[in-house]
This record gives sequence, C-alpha cells and structure tokens, in this order.
Amino acid sequence: MQASEYDAIVVGSGISGGWAAKELTEKGLRVLLLERGRNVEHIKDYVNATKAPWEYLHRGGRTKAMEEEYQVLKRDYPLKEAVRLVPGLSGRRPLADVGTAELSTW
Repeated sequence: MQASEYDAIVVGSGISGGWAAKELTEKGLRVLLLERGRNVEHIKDYVNATKAPWEYLHRGGRTKAMEEEYQVLKRDYPLKEAVRLVPGLSGRRPLADVGTAELSTW
C-alpha cells in the first residue's frame, strides 16, 4: 500500500466540512475528506423536499412528542415535521454526557 500525503484533513462533509474541503481544493491543496455517515443521493434521499404541507400528518409543524424527544433541538433548531431528522438522533444529550453542566453547540 502506497502512503498518501495530504495538505489538509477535513473530518465530516456536513455544511462546514464540505465547504472547507471545497475551498481548500479550489486553492490547490490535496484534501482528505472523512465521512462516517451513509451516502446521501441527491433528490432520491430527500423524501420531504417536494411535499406540500397538507401531505404531512401535522401539516409539517412541530408536535409535543417531537419537543419531548428533542429537548435541545427544539431550543435552537427549526424543529418541525417537515425536517427529516436522523433516526436515533436524540436532542437530550447533544454531544456528550457532561453531568450537570449545560453543553450548547451554538
């Protein structure tokens, strides 16, 4: 196996990581982009992108059950039925168990 050299390593291809990788490669750097999540195919995997509000059970809005499940997201995120959340994502513990200290990513 041949060793590869990179000028930058970007972890995560989300909104910030993807943009960082794009900018660095456009400047001519060799970039290694690491992603743990599944491959998301454009259009096919955006199941809610073309739905109208009346196609949702609660008209695309927020429910009490969602507020209880996503304690942190309800505070700082456009939490609503139309936004497809990652299965298993819990807003109760955003990044780590920090005991009694509050952890906010914003």
